[in-house]
Amino acid sequence: MAVTFEELFNHKSEIRDCELLTYEAGKIVVGTRVNESNCNPYGTAHGGYLFTLCDNTAGLLGYSLGHYVVTMNSSISFLKSVRSGVKLTVAAETVHDGASSKVCEVEIRDENGSLVCKAMFTLFPVKKIEE
Repeated sequence: MAVTFEELFNHKSEIRDCELLTYEAGKIVVGTRVNESNCNPYGTAHGGYLFTLCDNTAGLLGYSLGHYVVTMNSSISFLKSVRSGVKLTVAAETVHDGASSKVCEVEIRDENGSLVCKAMFTLFPVKKIEE
């Protein structure tokens, strides 16, 4: 049985109100908007929120490649702060699609196209998706 986008992306997560913009094997784009509950005491998007967006989108990318995956390794660079109300685009692309690991690059950009953060994820394919 196929899992829905909401089940994959929002599973036990505080991330809400995301829209799947592109879904194809090896390329995922998700859109969302920062809200106040996603901000730190300084009024900007919390790094943990941005990381979770990247991690969830990387997991969805693994799903697009035919596997349920878990994160083995990750790194992220926070490049620009964003405030509540700003629209974000989260894009993940496959760098490596192997049998025992999958590597992807994830970028978050704001509504002006400015790079907010960039991350790399190594994913472990736990189970092949049976349709």
